Amino acid sequence: MRLGHICLLAEGCPDRAWFAELVAAISRHEVEQHVLVASASLAERLAGYTNVTVGPIVRSPVLAYCLMPNVEVAHVHDSDSGQAGLLLTLTRSIPFVLTVDDSLSKDSSPLARSVRNRAACTIQSRPADGADLAARNYLEIYRAALSRRSEFPENSNCRQ
Repeated sequence: MRLGHICLLAEGCPDRAWFAELVAAISRHEVEQHVLVASASLAERLAGYTNVTVGPIVRSPVLAYCLMPNVEVAHVHDSDSGQAGLLLTLTRSIPFVLTVDDSLSKDSSPLARSVRNRAACTIQSRPADGADLAARNYLEIYRAALSRRSEFPENSNCRQ
């Protein structure tokens, strides 16, 4: 499986450490990952992991969308990244898994609703379990998102 991560969290955000732990735990399962982040220090940290390719630093959802290579499933880790996931689904039929935080679950804007509705699956912000157990659970979620994708025609997001 080729998995893409998009994490546009700001410097100093405590969820960035959890994100790094999660990427490391998934890499131990020998899953090929491509990561786009907004922080140079986080990118340096992630570049040392096995089976992880780190793209250029990105700070906008549109740039993250443009720089994401062809992956099978994308995991977007914050509300800004959700917009990139929506673009990936609508234009390239790549399913995305959305990490839901309090700000996104309370946002009632049409864009936030569209992101939540188009996500193949939503995951709560930070599970109480450790990163290793979360990685195993997330891999099952990614596989489920991928299997749901195959239920739809390849051009399901295109006009006839």
